[in-house]
Amino acid sequence: MRTIASMSPSRGSLLALALLATGCAGGRLAARRESLPPPAPGIRTGSSPGAGPETGLPGPGPASGSRPARTAGSSIPRALETAASLLGATAIVVSGTDHGDGCDALVRAALAEGGIDVPAGDASALHAAAKARGGVRRGNARPGDLVFLSDRPGGPVEHVGLVERAGPDGTVVFLHRTARGVARLRLNAPNQWKARTEAGKTLNDVLIVGAGRVTTGRLLVGYATPR
Repeated sequence: MRTIASMSPSRGSLLALALLATGCAGGRLAARRESLPPPAPGIRTGSSPGAGPETGLPGPGPASGSRPARTAGSSIPRALETAASLLGATAIVVSGTDHGDGCDALVRAALAEGGIDVPAGDASALHAAAKARGGVRRGNARPGDLVFLSDRPGGPVEHVGLVERAGPDGTVVFLHRTARGVARLRLNAPNQWKARTEAGKTLNDVLIVGAGRVTTGRLLVGYATPR
């Protein structure tokens, strides 16, 4: 995931929407690439679309009092360790198996390492399966949950990631396969309109959608337990 050297601190952690979208669309991307919102004018994105966190931005370290649950024989920690080991990777290759390069591939590969099977299909198919069993919820995110996101507020599911940890303030850190590789992103649904606290802590990463900016919290569709 490439950093942006030219962004000012006041712009915070700006990410182009294409960073999410091109990592999940798979074969559908070519047909709709031109309809994706471009990065905002004046933001350097290098040779490919999208943008990464501003240089020098603090990482999403563990929130106070929060960390992935680790219990003997638990499959969720193994899945999260697998996903985290792929940070920066564009191809999802685990134990010699190439699972593909979409965001659903990251989820499927990581959970498989934890001994958890999920239905076949892309992000929308995984969401449909979770919804059919009544398992989709807007809050109470837990480590190992699937997190579903849209491309725009109120839009359909286009992306899926894995919740790595959830802090007591409602900030969720999740692992997602973006256009520039697997990355950590932050989301806070209770404060979905707010990017940072007054003290400067990041609550939501901010995405550029057309001429405006949208927090990740506004793109949340829901969470689901992958069982």
